[in-house]
Amino acid sequence: RLRWRDGLPRRIDCAVRRSRAVVKSRWQQQRERSNRLGVAIVVWVALNMGRGPLRLLRYPVVLYFFATAADARAASRAYLRRVNQRNPGWYDIFQHLYTFALVAADRLFFLTGKLDRYEVSVSGEQVFRDIMAQGRGCLLMVSHLGSFEALRVIGARQQSLPVRILLDRRQNPLVGDVIDRLDPELAAGIIDAGQAPAELALAISDCLQRGELVGIMADRAAAAEPCAGVEFFGDVAQFPLGPWQLAWVMRVPVVLCFGLYRGGNDYQVSFELLTPGLEGGRRERGALLLQSMQHYARRLEHHAALAPYNWFNFYDFWADESSGDN
Repeated sequence: RLRWRDGLPRRIDCAVRRSRAVVKSRWQQQRERSNRLGVAIVVWVALNMGRGPLRLLRYPVVLYFFATAADARAASRAYLRRVNQRNPGWYDIFQHLYTFALVAADRLFFLTGKLDRYEVSVSGEQVFRDIMAQGRGCLLMVSHLGSFEALRVIGARQQSLPVRILLDRRQNPLVGDVIDRLDPELAAGIIDAGQAPAELALAISDCLQRGELVGIMADRAAAAEPCAGVEFFGDVAQFPLGPWQLAWVMRVPVVLCFGLYRGGNDYQVSFELLTPGLEGGRRERGALLLQSMQHYARRLEHHAALAPYNWFNFYDFWADESSGDN
């Protein structure tokens, strides 16, 4: 366990503190549309009736959101216009919302370990195998594109894949509750991003020193996290700096992970090594972070173009985008 005299946790602490700025994220300003009763009903149907009835239940749910969630429709239109390079129709937006509902429901089955019903293809698996063979941990940069939970299939193949998830339980209480209920082992391994910076710094450091993989959502900023603008689908979009500050401080490999839903029961998981470790002095730090963020944005753009309806950031991702719901 690293101590304060080693210097490294203090640097992590400073990075985490800097990542808690004063601007509230646009996605967190949106009204919460989920509730515990609704989530409980969906979970019950999934566990007791299976995937078929759950799919039927999704139609009225998606129709309701399609009819009432004007902000989500506008965000979907703005994104689909960029990724498909055409003006989306109502069916495109409905399909976007419906794909989100499908993937969200499948997460329940991934969490309960019911993996035999899915066909999951994997590419780049050797990337993290090589890292683990060296006894090293790594930061696993994931996103709200497709399903991060599809990674559990690889965990089942490997018997024990030491993946830890960074999750702010205060900001995501419903998500935390569902994981607690369906997968207590995974829940026990969650790193609470809402804890004090010093404790969070040491928790991440300890996990990486044990050779574990720490999964971080790198495409959406928390309420108190600074961002930097990088090019994304032809315009500048704001991505969070926090994950890349940690990568620079920790000097561990950074791996990108994308789990795309390809229709039916099919998922495609891919791993890509972004860097074996961000190396450089303080003068190069800013340039290194921006370069890494731009690389990540390019790869995210690439995979989003492969499966356009897999993008699940239903808010105005481009700050200067005027996307009225016409």
